[in-house]
Amino acid sequence: YTKDWNIMVGRRTQWRGFANAPETNFASVTKDFGQKGYKRYWHGVGIYVESDKYGAFITKSAYGTYAIHLKLTKQYYLSFGLNVGIKQVMLNSILYDANDPALALKSDQKILLYPDFVPGLYFYSKKLAVDVSVRNLYKNTLKQGSKEIGTPTKLIPTAYITLSRKFYSPDYDFSYVPAIQIQSTFTNLPLPSFNYMAYYRKRVGFGLTYRMHDAISAILQVRLFDNLVIGFAYDYTVSRFRAAQSNSTEIMMGFTPVMTTDDYQNKNSVAECPKFEF
Repeated sequence: YTKDWNIMVGRRTQWRGFANAPETNFASVTKDFGQKGYKRYWHGVGIYVESDKYGAFITKSAYGTYAIHLKLTKQYYLSFGLNVGIKQVMLNSILYDANDPALALKSDQKILLYPDFVPGLYFYSKKLAVDVSVRNLYKNTLKQGSKEIGTPTKLIPTAYITLSRKFYSPDYDFSYVPAIQIQSTFTNLPLPSFNYMAYYRKRVGFGLTYRMHDAISAILQVRLFDNLVIGFAYDYTVSRFRAAQSNSTEIMMGFTPVMTTDDYQNKNSVAECPKFEF
């Protein structure tokens, strides 16, 4: 844990082999205020920006984030968080077809700007974590005021529920984190993903993820310096998209401007979650 600023950047290229396949770039800056574990509550603030290209659409978004952490007992904590920002959806001019009646729009209707918010809840201890977040609560169509892109499009509210559990080796050199994430639209069958990470002294991490009926991911994380972490993930597609060699890659880098003084030999320094930020 560190009270210094934390910076995370990443890029994901999906379905390699497909023309105009999805591409995502993102960055975040976060900071905690207060001494974790000693006060009854403390705060976190941050900024998150993202650019996403997928087929005929380009989406850009920027959020301000806030979370409050509450100490429930000596071992358990509860956090409430909220991302509040603005999202822009526009048509990709490369793919735009004026002869398509669904896309035959005036120039000022090719760009849609609307507010967005994402609430979240996080219950955790040093060994157990449960978090829930919901997207598309405010907007359920690509329409804002008199502007609408294409024909009426449904943006279905989607919940993401993640459960993880940490196990330690007797000397705490190794930690193992199995996890499951369930994605639900409240109307269709839930879509689960399974993850397993293994860490060595917070220096190196290896993992596997299986997204149901979609892909198997291999994950590698390396701490190059005390304040610099790089992660790489490769998806092998198991769905029918594999006929086009549509595998995906993702690279992320986490950076803390001030060197941390964490002791990687003790129990409390073991990785906190099966994600890149460890």
